[in-house]
Amino acid sequence: MRFDDFYYMAQLRKLIRGSTVFGNHFVPMSFCGPSRASILTGQHVHNHGVLSNQEPYGYWRFREIEDNALAVWLANAGYAVSHIGKFINGYREAGGLHIPPGYSDWHAFSAGGNYYDFTLNDNGQDVAYNSGEYSTDIFVQKALDFIATAPQPYTVFLWVAPPHEPAIPASRDLGTFDNVDMPIGDSFNEADMSDKPRPMQRLPLLTDDQVAAIQTDWRRRQETLQALDRGIAAIVDALTHNGQLDNTHILFTSDNGYLQGEHRVDDIKNLCYDEAAKVPLYWRQPGGSEAFVMAPVLNIDATAAMVELAGATASYPLDGRSLVPLLSGDVDGWNTAVLTQCSPASALATRHYRYVEWSYNRGVELYDMIHDRAQMQNVAGKPEYAEIQASLADALHALQGCAGANCSWTGPFKLPLR
Repeated sequence: MRFDDFYYMAQLRKLIRGSTVFGNHFVPMSFCGPSRASILTGQHVHNHGVLSNQEPYGYWRFREIEDNALAVWLANAGYAVSHIGKFINGYREAGGLHIPPGYSDWHAFSAGGNYYDFTLNDNGQDVAYNSGEYSTDIFVQKALDFIATAPQPYTVFLWVAPPHEPAIPASRDLGTFDNVDMPIGDSFNEADMSDKPRPMQRLPLLTDDQVAAIQTDWRRRQETLQALDRGIAAIVDALTHNGQLDNTHILFTSDNGYLQGEHRVDDIKNLCYDEAAKVPLYWRQPGGSEAFVMAPVLNIDATAAMVELAGATASYPLDGRSLVPLLSGDVDGWNTAVLTQCSPASALATRHYRYVEWSYNRGVELYDMIHDRAQMQNVAGKPEYAEIQASLADALHALQGCAGANCSWTGPFKLPLR
């Protein structure tokens, strides 16, 4: 889910109005399995080792480290822990009926599709859902069942399929966006790519057929999200009616974003542009206070906050830094930059800049997000940005390969001379 996909989700927008909104939230790697592994470990990809979705990475690698992960820490702190939905990529192939440690309730895809005609490992039993059941509806109901019966305290990880490709809406939502046009930003099918690194320069302009397909894909994606939106309302209602809403933290996020025609890129997620690497993070605290935070954060910082709020103990120093101070409005001394990675590059994200170094000397990118939010003007190498580029490069190189507290960067960055 992209950071701008919330617009057509009315129930999510209600939740947002009582949440801390993190306007610069990034994933350590904009790719499914590696990002989810970061959530469950509090570590950067280079430390947990789930470098991709395929063997020997994905769940094949995560299974080697799952004894030291978030669910175990929460369980050790007295929490009943439920996992419902998708897990680390490769679990269907490598997991069988295995239930990772720490979970007292387990419902994960074990075979079949993401939306219809799927099989779940339901607490150690393979159960087929092939009679028209929609996965999001099934998962939301399982979450509601757990909320109704679980001892307190508890944690529910609800990891649904939407809007992942191929986006297949619930039958009642199919076609509901046929008359809604996809918002088109300035970088869509970007006309001049001469400032970009060589691999990007080689991309041809999108054809009319490709643009039409992107439009259709966008509509189907929005339609898949409607079942999730209804699920959000159902969960909030359940927590309200059983008196738990104001004793519960609700965290909404995504494992990666998605490029849909920006910079001529179609159907790719693992690039270091904001459409892929910057994703939603909405955190509703008990009481529903509203705030907006623009400091750069990562999903591993959310992991560290979950550990702190639960009174749990991680079994190693986390790469993430707890968001708890930011949830209370204290941004003093917070990180000024965070490390993100994608398969061809490493990047640094700050409140005002995006700095990217492509592998194998294929190019450098620097975007001034104050004046160029669409990332269309690469200012790397321009004299007026020389000082800031050098300091961003120093920070990036310091964070590459970091571990624990060394993954926090609080140094200042100057605005460019003009």
